[in-house]
Amino acid sequence: MNFNTFYLLIGLTLLGCNKSSNSTNTVLNSTVIANQLTFSGKGFTNNGLFPKLYTCDSLGLSPALQWSNAPAGTTSFALTMHHYPPTYPVEAKHVYFVLYNIPASTSSLAENAKTIGLFGINTVDGKNSYTPPCSQGPGSKTYILTLYALSAAPSISVSTSQVTMDVLIAGIRNKILDSTLMTVTYTRQ
Repeated sequence: MNFNTFYLLIGLTLLGCNKSSNSTNTVLNSTVIANQLTFSGKGFTNNGLFPKLYTCDSLGLSPALQWSNAPAGTTSFALTMHHYPPTYPVEAKHVYFVLYNIPASTSSLAENAKTIGLFGINTVDGKNSYTPPCSQGPGSKTYILTLYALSAAPSISVSTSQVTMDVLIAGIRNKILDSTLMTVTYTRQ
């Protein structure tokens, strides 16, 4: 097992949002996970290459994303994107995208979308926005995008300027009807 896979597994365990690879439902915090949500990006899919356009090596736009098969009862979606640098502990994950309160009627985000949902803060510049990956060092880096279908709005008791990925995950823990992740890689030239 490589280092990134190890941290991915730890991260998913900590987040409590692992999906079963078979057709049976998974129980998570007393919520039945539907295992039906599908998720992809413009020009990339799970286990694919992350387009340069969405990184600091190009325009750094937030990625165009689309999804389908949300379970019945979905009232909103949330989205995160993060990375575990190989030289840091799990607690030092780099977060590039935190977006929540995405309306249930939404099934896609256009490139550089800024008017759908509420942005949480990224860990790169501490702003409420997408920030493009710009990982240093040689070799490919792994990034994890996770989409959550929620049964209710997140329970968040801090201002939007303080909503981190961890705050969001805590606020949706018992409201996740389904979740799916997309793992992508990018190698800087």
